[in-house]
Amino acid sequence: MMLIPFNTILLSFLSVCYLGGAAAFCLRSLLSPNTSSADGYSRPKLSYPQLHSLLPASTKLQMTDSSSDAISAKVRYLGSGPDAIIRPGVVLVSPVHEYDHFLMKAAVFVYAIGLDDNEDMVIRGVIIDHPTAFTVGEMSPNVMGNLSQNMLYRGGNSGSDTAMMLHSASSLQSGEMIGNSGIYEGGIVSAMEAADAGIISPNNCKFFFNYMQFRELEIDDMFATVEDGDAWVSLEVPSEYVLDSDLDRGAMWSKLRNKIREFRQSK
Repeated sequence: MMLIPFNTILLSFLSVCYLGGAAAFCLRSLLSPNTSSADGYSRPKLSYPQLHSLLPASTKLQMTDSSSDAISAKVRYLGSGPDAIIRPGVVLVSPVHEYDHFLMKAAVFVYAIGLDDNEDMVIRGVIIDHPTAFTVGEMSPNVMGNLSQNMLYRGGNSGSDTAMMLHSASSLQSGEMIGNSGIYEGGIVSAMEAADAGIISPNNCKFFFNYMQFRELEIDDMFATVEDGDAWVSLEVPSEYVLDSDLDRGAMWSKLRNKIREFRQSK
């Protein structure tokens, strides 16, 4: 398996709130009584965090810059098991034999690879097809206007109750593209203004609560496990696959598993 960090940055993990500049929120008081609604659900609050220091991507890993490659317009197979290529901007698709609660029937978009404060190489991603029961506006008074109706997705089991926004609007002030995905992180204020002005569609944006985090050995173990010829697979996919906010639990996983099956049958 080849891990490729690109020229990206990874966030320092000492912060309990910071993810992606102005697009990041901190989910506080998950069980606070004053966040309960009439339907009996406890709604966590979202608030903007203070900025925190960033760490450069690992220079100990192979640095491959494919920024000149075209943005993915179709599904591209990047290998499975130990032969898979993992880099920012790819989607990792779990095998049938994955029984972890979060990773079972999951498609994980990788948005950062690099070193944490302990100099350990880690991979961060969000599960793209695990919706919550709430819109982002129900979770936060900070997200207003047209974007407030976007569904909030459960990105994973790490993050100290953080949330983040991914989008495909290159005109927003939100940094560099993540790999070749056509997807960017951040720019929540610009996104709200653009969505309300009709410049972008709310469908260009997707919100995630928490994320998945893997150490290098964990990823190695995951991709080394092959049962009945089935293993974790790495894919490049169109940005609309990742940003689809109409997905039920496991829906994109099923769609991508079918794509993988078609690819293997064509070989």
